[in-house]
Amino acid sequence: MQQMQLPLLSVPEMEGIDTARVFEDQDAMVRRTPALFATTAHPRMSSKYSFTNTYDILLHIHRRGFKVSSVQGGHKKYSAVMVRMRHDAYDKRDEAPEIVVLDSHDGTKPVKLMLGMIKFICMNGMVAGDLLYAKSFRHLAPDLMEQIMLEIEDIDEHIVKLRARVDAMKSRITNIGERILLADAAIYQRFGSERSASFVADMRQRMLHVRRKEDTSDDLYTVMNVIQENVMRGGMMYQTHNTIRRVSPINNVNRNVTINQALWTTAEGLVAKAA
Repeated sequence: MQQMQLPLLSVPEMEGIDTARVFEDQDAMVRRTPALFATTAHPRMSSKYSFTNTYDILLHIHRRGFKVSSVQGGHKKYSAVMVRMRHDAYDKRDEAPEIVVLDSHDGTKPVKLMLGMIKFICMNGMVAGDLLYAKSFRHLAPDLMEQIMLEIEDIDEHIVKLRARVDAMKSRITNIGERILLADAAIYQRFGSERSASFVADMRQRMLHVRRKEDTSDDLYTVMNVIQENVMRGGMMYQTHNTIRRVSPINNVNRNVTINQALWTTAEGLVAKAA
């Protein structure tokens, strides 16, 4: 490739799910996520579509010191891809904020910038709700890259707000009713609303199951991460009629974002309620 190469953070993969997939080198990234390197829009797009290469967007964000930490989706040339980028200066011992970049070149979504938080012990990649920070840029404006460049200039202040929100969640101790509310938000987004009461009750227990001793706290942030890890990684067994099924991991970009934001928005509501 003739393009500048993006540094890739060396972080472990999540077993059984490519949400936090990283690459050993640039060639591996090209092979596994061709959507990042598309040079044209999908043929069905009209002449109004102003193509901007996703990789060029990532390069600009990299010039602010952010490196690619994980990639999801983008397996086809024009399909949706989600890239998470992290700055060394923001890393803490147990977690770090990230810029989340969504894009596609088939008209299914605009370029979208969001904020997220990675929890290192479980490699949970949370995505904050739109109310905290989310900026969309349609592939129509000829100055799309310029708009994104201007937006990134102010990213520090949004990261400060993200940290403050996370601190508020950490200081909020949940009761059993609130933990059920969070679990139900994940269940509804993952399985839909047409499930039996017995199924929901059983799945609540599975969503609230703590995988490691470090996650035994009942603070809002920890509970949210426990549920997010369980719903994203899957692996839980459940019965439907006479069939035993296993919950599959979430590898779809849109479902990842929808579930993440539903959990975050529910948690935000509990923080607001306490205030």
